[in-house]
Amino acid sequence: MSPSRPRGRPRLFDKDEALTTIQRIFWKNGYSATSLDQISAETKINRPSLYATFGSKKDIYIKCLEHFAEMMGKRTEAAILSETEISRGLEKVFMQAMEIYRPKAKSDGGPMGCFVTCTAPSEAGADEEIKEVLKMVLDRIDQTMRETVEAAIRDRKVQPKQTAEITGHLLGCLLNGLSLRARSGTPRDELELTAKAGIEQILA
Repeated sequence: MSPSRPRGRPRLFDKDEALTTIQRIFWKNGYSATSLDQISAETKINRPSLYATFGSKKDIYIKCLEHFAEMMGKRTEAAILSETEISRGLEKVFMQAMEIYRPKAKSDGGPMGCFVTCTAPSEAGADEEIKEVLKMVLDRIDQTMRETVEAAIRDRKVQPKQTAEITGHLLGCLLNGLSLRARSGTPRDELELTAKAGIEQILA
């Protein structure tokens, strides 16, 4: 008896690469204005394969949100750990974020802002799942900032006027605000100057 063959056709595309491409489509157009037909056309993946691999349009979008949040989380942690001074570590975090939010090269798509904070809020009011993901991402940002401040306070490297929790919230709000400014087209150099001044004021 011949060995049994696996059912169905093998996937002929890279899942992570496809997800990155789909994320760029949602990022540029927003969730509501993006159709599955558009995703299929730009990824060159037919709709049955999209459904089989990623699920519905909302499933795909949520996977993109989670994918972006994980990527940013790893970058943030690495940037903070690479510096001994909290201000320099945070500045590196913000400068790396600006590279994504407001790329200098026009070929990168122009002003983008944060994928999560610039696309999810408009959908969160009507969709509980997207709202939960948005809250998770914002909470994760605040937690990372708070833990960074707490470590600096323990090491006597900073003594902010506010508690570590409030300081973390303020840093998170600064990052999210700069994301919206980037989406609106604010020049990169202005965003960077605001980030540096904001970090200095919040940690004072």
